[in-house]
Amino acid sequence: MAEETYPSRRKARKHAVEVLYSAEARGDAPEDILRETADRLEWRRHPWFAFAHELVTGVADAKAEVDELIASSSEHWSLDRMPRTDLAILRVGAWELEHGTAPSGVVISEAVHLANELSTDRSGAFIHGVLAKIAAQRG
Repeated sequence: MAEETYPSRRKARKHAVEVLYSAEARGDAPEDILRETADRLEWRRHPWFAFAHELVTGVADAKAEVDELIASSSEHWSLDRMPRTDLAILRVGAWELEHGTAPSGVVISEAVHLANELSTDRSGAFIHGVLAKIAAQRG
């Protein structure tokens, strides 16, 4: 895919979501999954790897905080009812809203894009709603 249509930060977010999803499904530490995958697929040579690493380790380090943000911002949905893909996308987005440098509109837009690509037809709207609520609470 051309770099213009799939920029580096978007690729980093996608791979971070994949790692977090895999870690949750396997019950392993996200950092271990990232290290194993990076070694196997030679991710470290790519310009997006540093940002993917920041996202994965950031989410892993702040998982309780991030999950609380998501839980308090998602009406009628507990974390254990959410599809794992949606939860991984929400974790990346919520962490980035709290700790990242990108504008909240960009973070939300990127999360919705990932949801549309990786999850169900309704996931984009759900993820948009949860992340918009988190962003609004942050000011």
